[in-house]
Amino acid sequence: MIYLLIILISYIIGSVSGAIIISYTHFNEDIRTKGSGNAGSTNIFRNYGMKYATMAFIIDSLKGFLAPFIAYYLEPQYGQYIAGVVVVIGHVWPIYYAFKGGKGMATSIGVNLYTDYKIAILQAIGFLIFNYTVKIVSVASLALTILAFVYVLIVHNTNIAFVIMSLLNTIIVIYSHRENIKRLIEGKEKKTKRMDV
Repeated sequence: MIYLLIILISYIIGSVSGAIIISYTHFNEDIRTKGSGNAGSTNIFRNYGMKYATMAFIIDSLKGFLAPFIAYYLEPQYGQYIAGVVVVIGHVWPIYYAFKGGKGMATSIGVNLYTDYKIAILQAIGFLIFNYTVKIVSVASLALTILAFVYVLIVHNTNIAFVIMSLLNTIIVIYSHRENIKRLIEGKEKKTKRMDV
């Protein structure tokens, strides 16, 4: 029963979209009707600028931190790891917004910040490096998601629940970037001229 409660709470938290909230409250628009159509901070950045993208990123990251934080106190053995997956699922397929959300990167960073803050720090540093070199935000997102999983495999290999959570979140983020991957293969993926988030 406690696991069902964790799943429900985490999914409800995950379904809160920072990008959609920002676009509605500040611009009276649905960000999913603009640009790439994605409810994420990158699309917010391209349409409204860094200030609002940062706000969206913070909201989406905080919910990734909050869900496992709550779950740990409900069930300290596996709760945080179950929540860590479900909150990302909620972000990508939110119940409030017809199951059309973001791609899970910011929320998964928030999960990593709670479960092992060093992963989030490595991702943040790596993201800046990728954006100033490769300058394709989807490449940075995919590479750093995979990097986080490799880190967990190396550092937390005895914690099977942690490994499974990281694997599932990696699969979700890669799947949500499937259109980006297709454009990368076709050489049509957009580059960014400034730092994206």
